[in-house]
Amino acid sequence: MALKKYIALTVAFLVAFFLDTAILPQWNLFHMVPFVMLALMLAAEQVFSIQTALVIGALGGLGEDLLCENMIGLTPALCLLSAVAYAKLPKDSDTKPLILGLYCAILALGVEMLRALASYVIGMRFSFWNAALYGALPRALLTGLWALGYMALFRPLLKRQVDAV
Repeated sequence: MALKKYIALTVAFLVAFFLDTAILPQWNLFHMVPFVMLALMLAAEQVFSIQTALVIGALGGLGEDLLCENMIGLTPALCLLSAVAYAKLPKDSDTKPLILGLYCAILALGVEMLRALASYVIGMRFSFWNAALYGALPRALLTGLWALGYMALFRPLLKRQVDAV
């Protein structure tokens, strides 16, 4: 069963990396590009463990920064920060998927706001409220939907498993 989990995570990681770096920046709807790697990381944390999420966030964020960003190290740091914040949120096995999606969207919005703050610090000037309302909020909601999709994809991998006490 562990082999299925690792194969599914590897394939999902490669798909998320390819979507974040090659597909979605070029082909998107109204420039709404979700953070697919962040969604994968949060879904892996919900379904599997925080260690899995930390590895995905660190490797995926660093790879995306090396290929696409001008601030190397910011994405993995924000991913790791959001993984720790997600671990502290109240959730159990009975938490509704809508609440989990909202958790992921709020964390994605926080990541977007911290990115905007970092951009402002290095000298970029932009309309913060317009960027937050018309860019960050829709991207955060899309990220929450992607996370719910990944959770639904990973949930069948946990069938017939018993947690060790």
